[in-house]
Amino acid sequence: MLDWLARRLEVSSGVAAALILLAVVQLALQLYALVDVAKRDAVRGGNKWVWALVIALGGLPGAIAYIAAGRASPTEVPSASAGGAKAAGDETVRHAVDTLYGPRDRR
Repeated sequence: MLDWLARRLEVSSGVAAALILLAVVQLALQLYALVDVAKRDAVRGGNKWVWALVIALGGLPGAIAYIAAGRASPTEVPSASAGGAKAAGDETVRHAVDTLYGPRDRR
């Protein structure tokens, strides 16, 4: 198959192999990036569908751009467990609970 492709493109077998390798890498990276966009809660810019279009239509540069700049770091993504009282700090939570419900028995 490699010789057939090389003859069709009128290039050497080495160039044909490099083209096939580049195509496989591109497809794998695009699939990885699209799955990553689908699984993430948030991305930079907030619009997951825009990043999906960049990846799908941008080819290899689009996938690389998403991986380099589009993925939000874990510190940027608000998690469900870090909401409300936990974000305020443990001591503040204890004070609020004691104020609302009375002091706990300190044994």
